[in-house]
Amino acid sequence: MTAKNEKKKNMLKDCDGTGLSHKTCPIFLTLSLIANKWSIQLFHHLLSAEKRTLRFNQLRTKLTGISQRELSKHLREFECAGLVQRTVYPEMPPRVEYTLTKLGESLLEPTDALSNWAKKYGPQVQKNRENYSRKKHSAV
Repeated sequence: MTAKNEKKKNMLKDCDGTGLSHKTCPIFLTLSLIANKWSIQLFHHLLSAEKRTLRFNQLRTKLTGISQRELSKHLREFECAGLVQRTVYPEMPPRVEYTLTKLGESLLEPTDALSNWAKKYGPQVQKNRENYSRKKHSAV
């Protein structure tokens, strides 16, 4: 086994209950932060925005269907994790902007890789789901 594979095996083993718990596992914590309905879209919009900055209402408009509460929750989690910086301007009404930090920008490469994988294999995944569903329903 290569050193790289050994490292991956040990990292997963630690998160498997023999070392780190799901509450302290960096893999679990990171995926729970970004692997949801809105996070990747939110990052995409911030990454493609001028100066990687958008106002709250701009984000809400771009994320069709997200509630104000849900967007606030995700942005707070990202701010807490150091992925975005929140800036409040003392104006009436208050202007709030969100900017990706260097750490947040570092998600560009892995999200691009996942996007490329989805473009390449997504049709096959969908076909497999349809075949599975047909088999399951015909067996009943």
